[in-house]
Amino acid sequence: MLINNWYVAALSSEVVADKPFGTQMLGCDFVLFRDSVGQAVCLANTCCHRGAALCNGTTEGDHIACPYHGWEFNAAGRCVKIPALGEDAEIPKRVRIDSYPTQEKYGWVWVFLGDLPESERPAIPDLLPEFDDPEHWRLIPYRAEANVNWQRFEENSLDTAHINFVHPTFGTRRSPKVMVVPIQPTEHGGRVERRRPAPKVEQKTGEMAKVLNPDRGFTSVSLEFSLVGVCHRIQPVFQEGMSIITFSVKVPIDAFRTRTFGVQARNFLMDPAQDEERLASIMKAVKEDTDVVEAIRPVFPPASASEEFLTETDGMEFQFRSKVREWASRGWEIDVEKMLAEQSRRIMVIPSPARREDPNNWVHKAVPLRSVQS
Repeated sequence: MLINNWYVAALSSEVVADKPFGTQMLGCDFVLFRDSVGQAVCLANTCCHRGAALCNGTTEGDHIACPYHGWEFNAAGRCVKIPALGEDAEIPKRVRIDSYPTQEKYGWVWVFLGDLPESERPAIPDLLPEFDDPEHWRLIPYRAEANVNWQRFEENSLDTAHINFVHPTFGTRRSPKVMVVPIQPTEHGGRVERRRPAPKVEQKTGEMAKVLNPDRGFTSVSLEFSLVGVCHRIQPVFQEGMSIITFSVKVPIDAFRTRTFGVQARNFLMDPAQDEERLASIMKAVKEDTDVVEAIRPVFPPASASEEFLTETDGMEFQFRSKVREWASRGWEIDVEKMLAEQSRRIMVIPSPARREDPNNWVHKAVPLRSVQS
């Protein structure tokens, strides 16, 4: 798992002013709420007093109060009130918790989990401009969780060869050969465009089968991913003027579980009455992927490429692994083994920008990071 990256923590609609929202990312617990001007706030979820979960507390204005003893913390993570000590108590600087930057995009609250200053943080990828064009694109949001490692799950999304065997609705085993084309590297990821024989119309179901041309021949597919946000965009063009775009992000709940947030956009069958059928199709495909990936061994990607036999059709997966290694080489990879060994005895948190500015005198310890090999 990698720090110094943007992760989707919640739907924007789930983060409100009057009720804290708790979630888990990178094996750590977080709480979100909105301050008095509507800005989404994200803090480490554990009170530094006696370990209570702040997400079970209450919010008022810019503060969140612990449900155990009423200690209040502001949006910067500073404790501003300890009721048992009285109104005039001088609160030590050490009584603080980590606070993380947030942004909202595509109907989601994104949280920057790391300690980089604002000038060094990468931008959230702009891979779904169709989100702001409801006149021409009908949007369906979805979410799912799986007992799989985040890298394994994202690699599956970038794997174009599996479609013909895992997804009977839009794959075709009659011609499983994958067109090998160069991967176009991007700053934080890669992009590829391929053509493949179109599945027979009989493989489709519902209203979509009625609008497809049985003689369309080929489907063109563009695929782009970014390690920033662990996200990707897939756009098949079924025939002229008929396309779907799926944009999704992977969020490591911990090293063994992954949450997916997604939005699918379509420029056909625009009636909202078609949403239920389209959502069912999306979730069917997610389950097909999950069933396969949950059984992959080892659970984590191998440490060496020699422990798997990759081919030229695995170019996007190789590009993804190279970006993960690049991130890890900067010292941003969590040492999962050490983290798991220590978590039963101590709270560990993702280091925040305030912790970098003032690294001493924190109650909670930062997660262990793998040392960079020279």
